[in-house]
Amino acid sequence: MGIPMQRKAIYRDDEFEIRPLDVSEAPALCEAVQSSLNEIGRWETWCTESFSLEDASNFLQFAETDWAAKNSFNFNIIAIKTGLIVGAVAINCINHRNQMANVGYWVRTDHTRRGIAVLAAKTIVRFAFDRLGLTRLEIVMQEGNLGSQRVAEKLGAQFETLARHRLVYRGEPRAAKIFSLIPEDIISA
Repeated sequence: MGIPMQRKAIYRDDEFEIRPLDVSEAPALCEAVQSSLNEIGRWETWCTESFSLEDASNFLQFAETDWAAKNSFNFNIIAIKTGLIVGAVAINCINHRNQMANVGYWVRTDHTRRGIAVLAAKTIVRFAFDRLGLTRLEIVMQEGNLGSQRVAEKLGAQFETLARHRLVYRGEPRAAKIFSLIPEDIISA
């Protein structure tokens, strides 16, 4: 499972590229997060008005370290024509022993409802199964996050449960829906 940190895209078409994060993209990442406070901030603790350039830089450095340790694999979604970061997608919380991990995704507010999250999530799911050899992926979202739920459903993920106190949001335990994908789900889709 030696996946070296490279800047090579795992997906590219005429509109978008999905490629590993780059520490030089901190200003663009900070701007993308700041422009998405209303939608993403409702569900993700890290998305706040105080998210700064330093926070973006720290996250990107952490992501590179985590990639090297094979603990997570984070990618930016880039608009080809503008170079704008329109979102991100990741495989994280990797459990190597049980060959499973979480899938995470977000798309900036001004680019939602265009199928970008589904495209990125399909790409990262194939990466996880084909390149990382994982056999189970989970998509965990706060109850009520209908946008994320729609993406999971469009991927063909199976709803498994509503887990009590599964996530902590700004210090408060929250229920979360758990969806799962296994390789056979992708083959049949």
